[in-house]
Amino acid sequence: MAILNGLIRKMSGSTGDFTFKQLNGQTVVSEKITQMRNPRTSAQMQIRTKFTNIVSMYRGIRPLINYGFESKSKGCTDYNMFVRVNMQQTPVYLTKQQVAGGACVAAPYQITQGSLPAIVTSGTGQSVKTDIYLGSFTIGSTTTVADFSQAVVNNNADYRYGDQISYFLVKQKVNAETGIPYCQFSACKVVLDAADTSKLLDVVSRNGFSLQDSCLAHTGNDGDCVYCWVHSRKSATGKTLVSSQMLIDANSILANYQGELAYNLAASSYGQSTSAFLSPDGEATGSAGDGGSTPSGGGGGGNDSL
Repeated sequence: MAILNGLIRKMSGSTGDFTFKQLNGQTVVSEKITQMRNPRTSAQMQIRTKFTNIVSMYRGIRPLINYGFESKSKGCTDYNMFVRVNMQQTPVYLTKQQVAGGACVAAPYQITQGSLPAIVTSGTGQSVKTDIYLGSFTIGSTTTVADFSQAVVNNNADYRYGDQISYFLVKQKVNAETGIPYCQFSACKVVLDAADTSKLLDVVSRNGFSLQDSCLAHTGNDGDCVYCWVHSRKSATGKTLVSSQMLIDANSILANYQGELAYNLAASSYGQSTSAFLSPDGEATGSAGDGGSTPSGGGGGGNDSL
């Protein structure tokens, strides 16, 4: 480890075989660790096999969610936040071969995190409505952005003119020749403006801007997909504020890439995870002294014949 001065005193990150970080106003350089002692432990395989789909989803949706995470520590990016929050979600497992083929499975990941009240939804699949109440308002071919804006602001205390409502749609596709799943990403938005005479359905998706029980809703059929709405606002200081939202699951093939079978297929594609018979799995519970002794000749747990 060494402390650097001069032109490179503000470097951070990695390059070549070295890692740079800031410590007490100085740049500290150390040799990068390039090998894990055991890259195929069960814990490592769990991370590897579910990490890849999160990255694939982020790569596709990245241009649409800039500033999607309000509170980030210094040096933390939207990518870091996207991975962090979604590693806690139900895993989606991809094999090494699927990853090499550009696979991506549309999953109900969290795409924003912020201080505005979340858009609450109810329903499942293609028929989901939000809590954005529009009263007696109707949406048709002649409806303008101004009409829609007035209905939203007049009926919902959390919204004001200048706010934006965005609709995100990730369609699930499967390559007919290889069988590898991939995704198509799209989004549309409307800024609430009482003077905008543009036709609403010329700027937004009809399926994502429909009505159900007088509320903004998704109707129609977008096929296998995930989708959601996001409320955003520019603060007085110019900061982008967002509601915290997760994509809504309407993807019938998602289950094929979740669960124990999917994990085992993914893990075996990288080479089975390694474990030792004498190394206890998991974490035991109980206080000291609870264990007791094992009678001679008796075995706790499995019985392996040699």
